[in-house]
Amino acid sequence: MLRFVTKLALVIIGCTVLAGPCLAHATLVGSEPTEGSITATPPGKMRLSFNEPVTLLALKLFTPDGRGAEITATTEGSDLVAELPAAGDGTYALSWRVASADGHPIGGTTTFSIGHASQRSAAINPSRSPAVACLIWLARVGIYIGWIGGIGGAFFLTVIARQRPLLADRTILALIVVGAAASVVSLGLQGLDELGSGLAGLAGSASWTAGLQSRYGGTLGLGGAALVVAVCSLYSPKRLMAAGLATAALLMVAVALTLSGHTGTAAPAYVARPALALHGIAAALWGGSLLPLLIIVATRQDNAGRVALRLSALLLPTVAVLALSGITLAFVQGVGTATFIGTDYGRLLASKLLLILVMLGLGALNRRILVPEAATGSSLQLRNLGRVLAMDVCLLLAVLAVVAGWRFTPPPRSIAAAEAALHHRQMLHIHTDRGMAMIQPVDQGGLDIRLTSAQGRALVAQDVQVSVANPAAGLEPMQRPATRVADGHWRVHGLTFPVSGTWTLKIEVLISDFDSLLLEGALTVP
Repeated sequence: MLRFVTKLALVIIGCTVLAGPCLAHATLVGSEPTEGSITATPPGKMRLSFNEPVTLLALKLFTPDGRGAEITATTEGSDLVAELPAAGDGTYALSWRVASADGHPIGGTTTFSIGHASQRSAAINPSRSPAVACLIWLARVGIYIGWIGGIGGAFFLTVIARQRPLLADRTILALIVVGAAASVVSLGLQGLDELGSGLAGLAGSASWTAGLQSRYGGTLGLGGAALVVAVCSLYSPKRLMAAGLATAALLMVAVALTLSGHTGTAAPAYVARPALALHGIAAALWGGSLLPLLIIVATRQDNAGRVALRLSALLLPTVAVLALSGITLAFVQGVGTATFIGTDYGRLLASKLLLILVMLGLGALNRRILVPEAATGSSLQLRNLGRVLAMDVCLLLAVLAVVAGWRFTPPPRSIAAAEAALHHRQMLHIHTDRGMAMIQPVDQGGLDIRLTSAQGRALVAQDVQVSVANPAAGLEPMQRPATRVADGHWRVHGLTFPVSGTWTLKIEVLISDFDSLLLEGALTVP
């Protein structure tokens, strides 16, 4: 046990050393030309700005007549700069697909027009094939079965149980084979998802190459090596060597989890990665023990009661580590009360927690009643313990199925980053020598205006008139009076923007009967 604690400390230190500054999920924060804008002349280039560096997977430009062509782009920090061919008037759509720092592919379509907007744009947002999505989920479940049930089970059999029936070894080996097969399939599916291809793409090399080159490819590689080490532990002739190999496999999986995924790449990484490693180890220790212990109890092994007691003593600190690391990860991902019902990520988290609570309740029943009595050799309590363990195994499978669903849901912190980017794009700051204005559209239709002097103090005005126009779209100025909310704070009600794009905004501020101020700027409306 002392060796295990020492190695556990080493893996935490290793995860901290490997930690680097990274974010949880890439988000498009802006483009130039802006989304939905109309330019008088062909722009020549288009810049896509993200909140973190990304890897370009695919880039395709759709012309007003519906034809599409692959184009190239260069990387400048967190920006992609695409060279646009000479083009005529109408609406264009740039379909892009990139891999974020955590290895997850994201895509979208950004539109702009030259001269005037077309009546219809032929581009369609890239989407994931339902069949590919279903297989990605199933493969994830299979991988977790191999990592939690297989590697965790090997650790249980070699370190905790020590003496076990052959059926237990064969069952754990089968789980490891499931994990290995799922890892291979998942590698190709990752490539398909990055390239946006259908299942037929598995027949070519492009998807497998893309999967190998992704961050998730590193996770699968290290996880696959851990599965091999776990198999060696089951067939090692010496108990000490078997325990060492099983421990090494457990630590390898812990590190593999930190190499990709929402949480493995969340910031601050020096907190997220060690917490995720601990969470994975604790989950494997708890979850991996259930099925082999069920087999030992069901086959009425002589040491069944003693093994159950030994495991019961270990599970209390294991569950404590699982809970503390889980709370840390939830905090890092920006999980709050509202996210439990307001986001898919939160709903999956709530489902997982509900299942875990039921498992904890069954575990308390085992620890308090069934295990102590089963240790005395009571056949009735052994039978009852077996029934409870069978329920635990089913609940664990449900937990793994829920966790696999996180592959398709951005965490709350990524959603917040996207909303902040949208909020930033909609704000306009006008700065002159005499005064400043901060303008932002409001949800109910209108503008929120905050006026200050050049020194930053609230600007007291008698009247404010606002004019907005979109000459490129053929929209003449719309005049609206502003209503005073407080000193320096004005609101325009009932102002809607019929088209997206760049609008020319003018604010006429009447400071006194003899003094006025004119503020002008361009407001981007998504």
